Amino acid sequence: MIGAILTRRELTAWTVALLLVAALLGGIGFTSDDPDSALYADLSARLAAGPVERWIAPEWWGNWDHEGLFREHPAGVFLLPTLLGALGLPGVQAAYIVGVATALVSLVLIAAAIGRISSPADGRAALVLLQLMPLAFIFRIRANHEYPMLLCLVIAVIGIELARRSWRWIWITPVALTTAMLVKAAFVAVPLVAIGWWMLLDPLRAGGSAQRQVVALALAMGLMVATAIAYDAVYVRLTGESFWGGYWARQMAPLSIGVQAEGRPGVLHHLGFYALRMLWHPAPWSFALLAGAWRTRGRWTAWWNREDDTRRRALVFAAGFAVTTVLMLSMASRFAERYIFSPNYALAAAGIVVGLHTWPGLRRAIERLDARVPALPIVCWLLLILGRLALGPVLPRITD
Repeated sequence: MIGAILTRRELTAWTVALLLVAALLGGIGFTSDDPDSALYADLSARLAAGPVERWIAPEWWGNWDHEGLFREHPAGVFLLPTLLGALGLPGVQAAYIVGVATALVSLVLIAAAIGRISSPADGRAALVLLQLMPLAFIFRIRANHEYPMLLCLVIAVIGIELARRSWRWIWITPVALTTAMLVKAAFVAVPLVAIGWWMLLDPLRAGGSAQRQVVALALAMGLMVATAIAYDAVYVRLTGESFWGGYWARQMAPLSIGVQAEGRPGVLHHLGFYALRMLWHPAPWSFALLAGAWRTRGRWTAWWNREDDTRRRALVFAAGFAVTTVLMLSMASRFAERYIFSPNYALAAAGIVVGLHTWPGLRRAIERLDARVPALPIVCWLLLILGRLALGPVLPRITD
């Protein structure tokens, strides 16, 4: 799948570029003024300096003027940075290196999926165009949950597609969903929504058995429950307290669902809040979706019937996933821009495909540039990373 949009030489070049960026981040002692990233990077560094058995039980260690056990989320987001820090990488920078790496792998897998669903040329163009939206600029170098969760979602959806074709892939979705649970607990609901829409629409129509997909989901549920129980047992043995009890008290118990608390914004406010972010963060590709719909007004049925069936189903998947996730999240009293990070990537991917097919000049421009610039996606990625390092203090950031 990846081989259709990147040559082996380009994959090697991108790996080398990632290693160079990692060395640069460590060499300059990169830190971020994003509060969440700074917190998670510091906790990862402190865990790396401590005993391995404490890696699942971070503390606040004075961050944000808090002390005691950190039970905002499970320790999944810390584990790989902590391991890298223990192996000798600078502890704080290891968290940002993992953030950059998960972002890069997510980009390549999403573009490869576009290449499989639409065409290799579209996937190749997406490698560049997905890097050019506000969401990508804001999250270029972060150490928080969003890219790890996006990566888990993409792998889980790929896994459920592969499970339909063969039993040998049955393990991918359970592992991806369990990893998502260990990264951000209750937010595993978001990749589950994506999987539900993918199973319903079956965009690729590649045959196989839907029963294997159901088995994969059942295994995922069982693995998540077993992992949660084991996680808490180890946590209690280490700290004398339950992780999930503290997580519930901190994150879930204060939530109200579908009820507007006095003096707090309600569901309609949340819907408007998310709608604006769904326009801005994936722009200009969100506007490409709207412009494409406007351009074909009055002949939507004819346009829809002419479209390739796989692309049609994939567009419905992206829209259904985004809308369902926003409706689900809008019912909760707590809201934040970062909650719709993955749906915004789905909208951006859909907008890129629509844009490339609605305005052939865009495709031709990308192809001409790709022909003139060797390894264009890698060059673009590296320049944008370097630009972020140079201009980071003046770039906007998501703060809620």
